[in-house]
Amino acid sequence: MRHSLRNLLFLSVVFALVGCQSTTAPIQKNNGKPALSAHHLKQSSVQPSRKSIDGVQDVTWQITSVLQKRAKFFNQMPFLTLNSAVQSVQGNTGCNTIYGRYTYNFALQQLDLDVRAGHQSCDGALAQEAELMDVLQRVKRFKLQGNQILLLDQSGQILVQAQKK
Repeated sequence: MRHSLRNLLFLSVVFALVGCQSTTAPIQKNNGKPALSAHHLKQSSVQPSRKSIDGVQDVTWQITSVLQKRAKFFNQMPFLTLNSAVQSVQGNTGCNTIYGRYTYNFALQQLDLDVRAGHQSCDGALAQEAELMDVLQRVKRFKLQGNQILLLDQSGQILVQAQKK
């Protein structure tokens, strides 16, 4: 009886430890789209490794203004990169990493972003970050102007201006 209790206790500890191991959770669906997770999307500020074919994707866009207000430097200047290989968005708010997915149609100049940001706290960055994340969710179109891109809402209002980095 004593051995069986000891064995039962040993097995319980083993199962508890195995159950506590960190694993990547499966992607959950959110309104038909995969939910975003830092585990599933690369959070990197590395320059794109692919050469841009269309001048929009695989380009690092340094954000210069949000709702016509000049973007501010905190830990770095805010930027976005659309990675065409996996349809992912990478970037930074100036304080936190931006990650997500996008859908895109170059011919129709349509762009739809589904993005999230990290949770680091930076002095004075909260207002810019909140505004940037809000407007990025409203982006529906884009317009290229030389080395600059304008991100627009459905009615054509300029939400974000950025230039090639």
